[in-house]
Amino acid sequence: MNGKGLGHLMRALAVARQMRRLAPATRFLFATSCEDPGVLWREGFHYVKTLAPEAMEGHGLGPDRHRSLVTALMRAVFDGFQPDLLVVDTFPYGSVGELRPFLDGPWKRIFVSNLFLLNRDIVRYQESARRYDLVVFPFQAQEAAGHPALRDLSCPMLFAGPIAGVRPDELLPRAEARAILGLPAEGPIVLVAAGGGGGASVAPVLARAAAAMPLLPELGFALLEPPLARDLPPVEWAPNVRIVRRVPVAPYLAAFDAAVTTAGMNSGAELMAAGLPMVWTPLGPPSMDQVRNVRRWISAGIGRLPASGTPEALARALREVLDPQVAAEMRARMAPAGAIDGAGRAAAAILSLARPPAPGNQAIANQAIAAKGDSHANGDPGHG
Repeated sequence: MNGKGLGHLMRALAVARQMRRLAPATRFLFATSCEDPGVLWREGFHYVKTLAPEAMEGHGLGPDRHRSLVTALMRAVFDGFQPDLLVVDTFPYGSVGELRPFLDGPWKRIFVSNLFLLNRDIVRYQESARRYDLVVFPFQAQEAAGHPALRDLSCPMLFAGPIAGVRPDELLPRAEARAILGLPAEGPIVLVAAGGGGGASVAPVLARAAAAMPLLPELGFALLEPPLARDLPPVEWAPNVRIVRRVPVAPYLAAFDAAVTTAGMNSGAELMAAGLPMVWTPLGPPSMDQVRNVRRWISAGIGRLPASGTPEALARALREVLDPQVAAEMRARMAPAGAIDGAGRAAAAILSLARPPAPGNQAIANQAIAAKGDSHANGDPGHG
């Protein structure tokens, strides 16, 4: 698993949870460049931490030296673990190309890809996707209709639907979730989530939210602290704000009545699974897909985008989604996305490559292997 922030790790973790549920004897090892992999340990998964691309700057490594170091580590992992399945999220060749030597091994190869992040060489992307036995897309087929990367792609694929870190039936009850998070038992509470990465683009989102909160004194707010944040400027929070430090937060989403949130694909899927009406505050560069995500979701009637960048516009949008009729209509539109168990569908299809599927999973396996597909999640598949 590669990529900045926690979204990529949360998606891979969601699929692994469902694989473990379907096949409890399966052993897992994560290899990740994420700087906060402790959530894996807390959920009973082992991991190897690899050097993130940012380490090139911190240690003065050139790209070739960095690649050789990470490739050597991955060689030791493959030699020692001898996997049956290799599941890769985001970059088909690894974040710096470290997986290239291992895509011809005896293991089955599965690529989980956010196609909407692809903005470079389509041909190179298709070439990399064809190295895999299955490509899994965490969205519906109609969402990618007409995408040029899907033309003439000759590898098996599965449009699994949104892959969320929680299914609706796994949400903790509202009262229990609030008690665990240390939130008031009564009154409306809005989740404010700026993603896990905590990069420079997060600061203006948090500042805008902070300026809007005093305009909504009748509401309580829970700010989800970005787990990977470093050196964010101090923010003056209103008295009706609580800070929440919980990763993953998905099982506790029933605690909230609405969300002000950035627009990562994974976090969006979790909010839809929980049926939370949301106001979108997409991150700008270096995030590459959030504005596009918002366009897709808004066109489906899911969420609201403030009319301008002012705190007043954000407050108006939040009041709108909290209106009971608007919230009910929005939840009805979310239901087709939230009800689809993308993680479970992906897990069943992946396991079917390793062994004959159980009778109950035969239809899912057939759909996964028969469909045509492609994947890429974050820029250049040659780089990744």
